Amino acid sequence: MIKTIDDTKVYLTKYDITNKFVESVIPRIIETCNHKNLFDNMPNAASVSFWNIDDSGKKVYDWIELEDFLTFIKPHIRTYIKELNISEDDLMITAMWCNRYKPNTFVCKHNHTYNDYKKGSHKFKTSNDVLGVLLYVNKPDNSGNLFIETSKGEHEFDLKGGDVIIFPSMLQHRTDPNDSNEDKFVIGIEIIMKWVTDEKLVGKTLGEL
Repeated sequence: MIKTIDDTKVYLTKYDITNKFVESVIPRIIETCNHKNLFDNMPNAASVSFWNIDDSGKKVYDWIELEDFLTFIKPHIRTYIKELNISEDDLMITAMWCNRYKPNTFVCKHNHTYNDYKKGSHKFKTSNDVLGVLLYVNKPDNSGNLFIETSKGEHEFDLKGGDVIIFPSMLQHRTDPNDSNEDKFVIGIEIIMKWVTDEKLVGKTLGEL
């Protein structure tokens, strides 16, 4: 389902989370998020495998446990980019990572640009230069909602286990702290448009995902 909030199009759908999926994916997320991280010393920060020093945390699309989810999500991404008038040939999946939110942790307000990945000049074209996909593996009560800031203010999303959201991640976004006694687990996909740089983007095409 595509929802227009202010001047921003957000895509919401639901993946059928099974106990088998949870039992296989969560241990891998914990192990991957335990790798040494560039931001290990930040107090109350969620563990985000994207920033793992060994770079392994950006390539979770290779996990066999996620094959079914990737088969599920690809047609939804295609529907969303069609709504945004973006050609599949213009995009590259540059990263897929996982987040572990232990109790009292959160992700502070931030946005994603090409400079997050390597040094270079981001040739800004539209607010859709970078897109994000988030899958909530689980969502304990009071574990922190997602907030996305549009041109007219901040909007709250109370997503549950299995919920998927696709949105322009160049917009500022954050989470509330995890006020539960359980861990929350989220998987993210980063999509960058080829027009942001003259360099070759490294990753996978949507067809290769």
